[in-house]
Amino acid sequence: MNIDFFKGIYNEDVVFHYTKSSTAIDFILYNEELRFSKRQKSIDPVESIIANRSTFYNTGGLNDNMIDPEHYKQSDELVEQISKLEKTFYQICFCKNAIGSDFASKNYITQFHGNEELFGFTKPRMWERYGDNYQGLCLAFSKTRLLNRNKDKYKLIYRDIEYLKYIDLACKKIDNISGNHLAKVGLDKYKEELKKTAESSFFCKHTDYSGEDEFRIGVYYDPEKCAAEKIRGEFEFFESMMLDIHECLEAIFISSFANERQKEILLKYADKFEIPIIEMVWKHNSFQVINYRDSVNLFKSLKL
Repeated sequence: MNIDFFKGIYNEDVVFHYTKSSTAIDFILYNEELRFSKRQKSIDPVESIIANRSTFYNTGGLNDNMIDPEHYKQSDELVEQISKLEKTFYQICFCKNAIGSDFASKNYITQFHGNEELFGFTKPRMWERYGDNYQGLCLAFSKTRLLNRNKDKYKLIYRDIEYLKYIDLACKKIDNISGNHLAKVGLDKYKEELKKTAESSFFCKHTDYSGEDEFRIGVYYDPEKCAAEKIRGEFEFFESMMLDIHECLEAIFISSFANERQKEILLKYADKFEIPIIEMVWKHNSFQVINYRDSVNLFKSLKL
C-alpha cells in the first residue's frame, strides 16, 4: 500500500467499526445502514445494569413541614425519568486513530511499518472480539459525513469515550435522588441536571477498555424513526433504529482469514462505492497490508 493512503486516513475524522463479514455483506453494505444497539444489552455491566434508586434526605437540613405535598411524587418522577433515559439510549461504537504523531505531515518521511498502533483498524482485541475472531472486517467511515447525513433525522448525541477508574465511574453514575436538592432547586431544574449527568455517564467506561479508543454516537429510542424490517416473514416497524452510511465509507479492511466467497463479494461492494479495499494478511509476528483489488487483478493477469 502507498504511504499516501495511510497518511490520508490518519486524522480525527476517520473512525472505524469492526463487525462480522456476514453482517457487513448481508446488512450494513447491502442496506447502507448501521444498526443502533440498545445500551442495556451491552456486555459491560457498568453500562447495562440499572440502579435500584430511591430518595434520600439529610434530615438535619430538612423536615416534613418544609416539604411540598407534591415533593414525594416529584422524586418518584425523577427516578422514573433517569430509568427511562437509561433504558431508551441506543448507541453505535467506533474506534479512533491515536492522534498526536506527525505521521500525516506532508514533509514527514515515514512508513506504515513501525507505526501500526497509530491506527484504529489495527487493534488485535477488536479484531478478536468484534471482528469475528479475526475472520471479520473493519469499515472506515468519515465521522463528519456520518453526522451531517443523519442530523436531520435524529437528535444525535456523540463524543469520545472517557476512561475512568471504578472510583471515578461511581461519581459519574446516578445513584439516589437527593430530596434536599429537589426541595432546593425544584423539579424542572433537577430534571435538567440529571439528564446532563445521565448523558455524560453514557460516554464513560472503565480504564481497562482504553485501548479501544472509542468514539460513540447515541440516540434515544423513537418508534416513529424506526426502520421497517422483514423478520421471519413478518414486517417489524418499531424495533430497529438505523444510521444512514450512504457516501460515508472511506475504506474496507478485510481479513486474510475470511473465505474467498466473502472477499469476492466485499470487493464488489468496494468497487460499487469506489473505495479502497485492504487485506490484513496475518503473520506469526505481525501483519501485512496489501491492496486487495490490485492483488486480485494481478492474479487474474497471471492466469491469462
